[in-house]
Amino acid sequence: MTLISFLLLTPVQAEIHALRGGVLSHSTGPVSNGQEHGVDVHIEAAFNDIFLNGYYALGMDLSTQGETSFVYTGLSWEGRFFRRVHLGGFLGLGLHDGELDGNRDDRRLLGTRVLFRTAVEVGWYVDDVWCLSFMYDHYSNLGIGDVRNQGNDNMGLRLSYDF
Repeated sequence: MTLISFLLLTPVQAEIHALRGGVLSHSTGPVSNGQEHGVDVHIEAAFNDIFLNGYYALGMDLSTQGETSFVYTGLSWEGRFFRRVHLGGFLGLGLHDGELDGNRDDRRLLGTRVLFRTAVEVGWYVDDVWCLSFMYDHYSNLGIGDVRNQGNDNMGLRLSYDF
């Protein structure tokens, strides 16, 4: 199977609800303190609703500057209001390749390899299938296990295509 046929057939076979991509400002937000910098490439696939009207999602925030990158999975809830307004939320788990604990001043110390991920977004449907949104996501271990937890925030724009 060629790459083009794979990309065209996979959404139908896997019942993908939406594909999303964008750019996020890395380590920017109310929890982040500017230790890490740069831009993250954000990629996500959401599959048809499976639980409490939530969509199972897989995604990643990949640092372009060699800072901490994340992969995640969980449930995404979303709604369309007034035909064009998009609101969404996410709750799940993420893995990262960053620092756990130590004395580094240039990296966020996240304490545990597995973190909780939450996200919210607000957007605008430019037509029936394309949506441009602002997204904020937060990774944290919630202080579980009495280990260091500086958390991480990313925020930026993403474009979604709904099937």
